[in-house]
Formats: sequence, C-alpha cells, structure tokens
Amino acid sequence: MGSVELAIISGTLAYLGLSAVRIALAASTLRRSEVVAASDEFGPEPITVLQTVRSGDPQLAGVLAENLANHPRARFLWLVDADDPAARQITADLSAAQGNAEVILTPPLPAGFNPKVFKLALAQELCGEFVAVLDDDTVLPAGALDRARRELRRGDLVTGLPMYRPGRGFYGRLVAAFVNGSALVTYLPVLRFGPPVTINGMFYLTRLNVLESLGGFAAFQNRLCDDYEIAKLYRHGGRRIVQSTIIHPLCTTVPGLRAYARLMRRWMFCAGQLFREELPLAALVLVVLPSLLPLALVVTALAGGQPILLAAVIAAMVVKASAMAVLRRRVAGTAEGPREVLLEVLADLLVPLNTGTALVRPGSVQWRDRRIEVRAGTIAGPPQTAGDR
Repeated sequence: MGSVELAIISGTLAYLGLSAVRIALAASTLRRSEVVAASDEFGPEPITVLQTVRSGDPQLAGVLAENLANHPRARFLWLVDADDPAARQITADLSAAQGNAEVILTPPLPAGFNPKVFKLALAQELCGEFVAVLDDDTVLPAGALDRARRELRRGDLVTGLPMYRPGRGFYGRLVAAFVNGSALVTYLPVLRFGPPVTINGMFYLTRLNVLESLGGFAAFQNRLCDDYEIAKLYRHGGRRIVQSTIIHPLCTTVPGLRAYARLMRRWMFCAGQLFREELPLAALVLVVLPSLLPLALVVTALAGGQPILLAAVIAAMVVKASAMAVLRRRVAGTAEGPREVLLEVLADLLVPLNTGTALVRPGSVQWRDRRIEVRAGTIAGPPQTAGDR
C-alpha cells in the first residue's frame, strides 16, 4: 500500500471517527438538556422582541406574521429603514392587523455602523425587562420565548439553534443543507469542553439591566460580526452564556449563485474572525478539521487516480449526512430523503471553497443589498447599496 492510499484511508477513518463523536455528543447534549420548571404564563411585563426588518425576501411577510401568531403576548418592535417602502408597507399592514407589533422607522445608516446593531441600539431604551433579538428571516416556535426566559436561570444570555426549512430553489436548498448539516454538531459538542465562545445571533434573549451594564448594543455597533461581538461583550464582562437546545427554523430565499456566494462569504468571514482571535482545541478538532477533511480527501483521491478510495470517501460523507438526517428527524421531526442527504454531501465539500472566498477582497463584505468595508473586524466607510441579497 502506497503513501497516498494510506493517507486517504487514514483520513477517511479519521473523518468517520470525528463525525461519530460530534453526532454522539450533540445527541447526548440534546437528551440531557436541562428541563426547567415549566410555566405557560408571562410575567407582568411582556418580553420585548427586537427585529430589524429589511425588504427583499418574498417570505418576509409570512415569517413576521408567523412570529406574531406564535407569540401573541410578546411585544414586537420592528425596526424598519425609513427609505425602505416595501418593508414599511409590509410591517404597517401586519401591525394594523395584529396589535402586538409596533413599527419604528430608523434613519439612514451612518458611516462605520453595523446595519443591524445600529437599529438595535436606537430601540434599546424602548425595551422592557427582558429583551430578545430575532432576525427577520427566523421563526420562533410557540413557547420558545417563555422557555428561553426560564433558561436565563442558568445564565445571562440565552441563544438557540438554527435549522432551515426546505429551501426554495437549488441554492436555497444548498444553504439549508449547510446549516442543517453543521449547526447541531458545531454548537453542541464543544460545550463538553468549555463555555460557548460565540452565539447564534439569529435569536437570543437577555435581561435589559445586564445588557445596559455592559454598555448595550452601542458597545459593538461599529463591528461587523455582531453575534461574536456580543458573545465577547458578555464573556469579558464576566457574564454567562447559555447555549440552549431551542431550535428555531429559518426561511431565507437565495435566488441564485451570486446571492449564495455572498451569503456564504459573509458567514465564513465572521467564522474566520472568530478563529483568528481564539480557537479552542475542541473547536479545532471537532469543527475545523472535519470541515476541511472531505474536500482534501476527494482531491487527493482524484489526483492519485484512486476511484475505489474516492468512492469510499463519498460513502463516508453519505454516512455522516444520513446520520445527521436521522438526528434532525428525532429533534425536529423533519422528513428528509436522498436529495437532502446528497445536498449535504455537496455542501460539506464546498465548505473549504466558501471559506477561501473570505480571503478574496478581505476588506469588503456584502450584507444583503449593502456593501460594507471592514478593517480588522471594524466597519469603515459609508455603506454602499449594490446587488441582490
């Protein structure tokens, strides 16, 4: 047996072993997730849910309406750009039909500010005792807010786990395959080795007095990667982050290759910042290495003319993706078939390539319809409107 064959076999076995460990740790964490005393009643004051809203996705109105229906006792504050007539119309219609949402028009984004955090900072003084941040493409299931507030007994900020609903079109399904194939085995296994380093910024809940004591949203409104920045703010302030097992679905339309590439590039840009600043050993072994191995093994097998070993690598990836589909079915009741498994295999192969795109023009990132210049994680210069999501 030559060195190439040995390297491929060893790498494939390592990939299978690491995948098994990740999935087992994630499943164990989900089973052992702390059950907090149940209560169906909100306190005297409703939870304030901040949502920064921007038009462009055809699913926007449906997602906003679903959240209102799921949480009729919450108080939604929709932060809408004054120069976004489509978002203004959608939110005005929904808030008139249901009484638990208020539309707040926000001024143009100044130079050097994060589009999301700038609007959150403007609304901070309007919040009640408990503050939730929820992206406008994220659905919070019924009861999730109350559960998240109960989880605050264990810490100071609670975050959840994203899971995409079946995407529309090929690229929407490809994004869903990436998130669904990685979220559970990225956020959960590393909890066995230390507290969370970052959070999923699509949804989190905290107490207003804790947020204010740390400087509030204004403390990081000039930084690009807001999920990592708020996690740093809480960790450096001696506060505890709770990675809950609350699963919240996402609904994002990805109209084409260009939109897919921009979205993945921004995600990988922020992941790169995290790993440059702090990369725990557990994350290196359980997140980074399994993400890089598949493409490296496939390329090595192709370059070495090893069709049988290439088939073995692909088979190992199919096994991992199938095991993830079983885990998601148990956790969220999803019904997935061979298409989803094969898309996850493709998404796993593309991770190193998508990561590499973050190295191209590293000082510029596309955020929906805005191009943002970045220097060492800090936003520099005025936002420029360009392109699709």
